[in-house]
Amino acid sequence: MTPEMTSGQKPFNTGLFVILGVVFWLVGVLFIRFLGEALFINGSPWLLVLFIGYIAVAWFFVKIIAVAGNVSSADLLSAVSLSALTAALLDGIALTWFPSWYGLGQAELLVPAAWLLWGTGVSLGVGYWASR
Repeated sequence: MTPEMTSGQKPFNTGLFVILGVVFWLVGVLFIRFLGEALFINGSPWLLVLFIGYIAVAWFFVKIIAVAGNVSSADLLSAVSLSALTAALLDGIALTWFPSWYGLGQAELLVPAAWLLWGTGVSLGVGYWASR
């Protein structure tokens, strides 16, 4: 379902936002795969940095979505939601059936999975705020 278009408004590029969601998901997988053993450890001081730092990452991703999709502020939340939905669904599938993609054992994936959920929520919150 795409948002209603008015005359003079550019079409909502659903496919682009799905592709961006796949790209953002892949960036997260690679980040965890290559830095997960060092950063995503219970009790690590890096956890607070990772969680707070994701706020800046979310702003960057929302800006990419806004610019690449050339969306109005009214459509920005829909575009961010579609990208976040895509990334979250891919994370659910990968964490369940392909956990080795993350480069960690299943027991070690709890913290990175929590970070991914946090990132999805923060991205949606930033998208909401930026669309107002």
